[in-house]
Amino acid sequence: MSRHVLTSRPNILCFVTDQQRADHLGCYGNPDVQTPHIDALAAEGVRFTHAYVANPLCMPNRASLFTGMYPKAHGVRENGIGLSPELPALPEVLRQQGYHTASFGKLHLVPYSIKRHTPPAPFEIYETPEYWQEHTDIPVPYYGFEQVYLTCGHGPYIFGHYKHEVGEEVHALLNIDRAAVTPSGVRESWKAAIPQSRHYNTLIADHTIEYLRTRDAEQPFFIWCSFPDPHHPYMPPAPYSEQYDPASITFAPARRAGELDDLPAYFRASHEGQITTGGLEGGAQISDADYREIFAHTYGMISMIDDQIGRVLAEIDRLGLRENTIVIFMSDHGDLMGDHWLINKGPYPFDGLLRVPLIWRVPSGKGGQVNESFVSAVDFVPTVLDAAGISPYAGIQGRSYLQPALGEPVRHRDHVYIEYDCSYLPDRLRHIRSEAFALTFYERAEAGLLFDLRSDPRELHNRWDDPALTEVREELLRQLLRDSVEADSWLPLKKGHA
Repeated sequence: MSRHVLTSRPNILCFVTDQQRADHLGCYGNPDVQTPHIDALAAEGVRFTHAYVANPLCMPNRASLFTGMYPKAHGVRENGIGLSPELPALPEVLRQQGYHTASFGKLHLVPYSIKRHTPPAPFEIYETPEYWQEHTDIPVPYYGFEQVYLTCGHGPYIFGHYKHEVGEEVHALLNIDRAAVTPSGVRESWKAAIPQSRHYNTLIADHTIEYLRTRDAEQPFFIWCSFPDPHHPYMPPAPYSEQYDPASITFAPARRAGELDDLPAYFRASHEGQITTGGLEGGAQISDADYREIFAHTYGMISMIDDQIGRVLAEIDRLGLRENTIVIFMSDHGDLMGDHWLINKGPYPFDGLLRVPLIWRVPSGKGGQVNESFVSAVDFVPTVLDAAGISPYAGIQGRSYLQPALGEPVRHRDHVYIEYDCSYLPDRLRHIRSEAFALTFYERAEAGLLFDLRSDPRELHNRWDDPALTEVREELLRQLLRDSVEADSWLPLKKGHA
């Protein structure tokens, strides 16, 4: 099959959500959440069932999505480290090859705050509140994006272009003290009073649509349409805040009594709020009734995003762009949402956090396909370049999955490798996952995690010390070592023999 997808360079439209599990979509089997537009996209394209992060945290995995490199190669090992502009990034590569590049919504490629004593580098300030207190725009191109509408942060903490556009009075309607009804007291959960028409998700879609209408039609485009939701806080506006009844939500977390006794000590300490880790907010004080409200509001946020995606896709069709536009839907990582007695994210290598939705609709591809092979976030860049007919650049560690994205029954990977460096513990996690097993190795701990996914798909019984799996564990550790070495960077390239 030809390496080029279309007769001319295709437009590429990426929809990205933040902190969304794969199983929080109707097309992934969720019986409650209503996502008709995303479900239709899956029915028309290819839905990947085993798409995984390179790191289960916002900044490291987004950096992997932009570079095609693992975190230890691109350097964003955890949140709070900016992606160096010296590294090649997908939007800049596409821009140099004649694409017009535009981003609407969340990027999060540099920290939202600079708290260390070391002065920030110039590139590290553009997504901080301090910068936006004195500016209303950022220099472009920004990581290769020629046009940028930026939202930084989440919920009432969102700033950037969006806050300047709506103004302080409207922005204040995101706050919990301005909630549409008196909050129940569930942590980080309320019904936002802001009108749907002025909500950040709506304006992200508005600006994407306006770009589609006014762009240079002679130039192919790459659009990053990135929604900050359904990341906590859980605070959808009406009517989405009333769309789901908490009492009717299916709540069946992957957990068991006594489970925390069989996991490394930091799991219980995290659950009880005794330690801080990247992204986790405890969990011990969240009751099952609380979780039902959190789920109802999360689903409301997802349904709102689904409607905004529907609006953008309708504009694609109205403008006659469907036949030359690749559409991608994905998320940066998942959320534990009560699994294993935890919520949110961090150094907790379980499926609900690591597995993400991934859908591709390629005009020349076969629609309605499901691909069950494993895909990594580092594979996104080489796949997009492959689709655009552009050769991969030095340093890319991922592999193109274009043929599976076209609907061909091709096996891409049989396992994935995932990293997490957590300075809060402090420790470094290395994880490997296949259909049969999931193993996590810790740099500093004596024991690790080992789950037999064939008999224990919900990962409830850690069998690291099980003699029956000793040989399996040793073989997985050897494979993990190979993967970890393969993830070491080859940059900078050598320039001569000596």
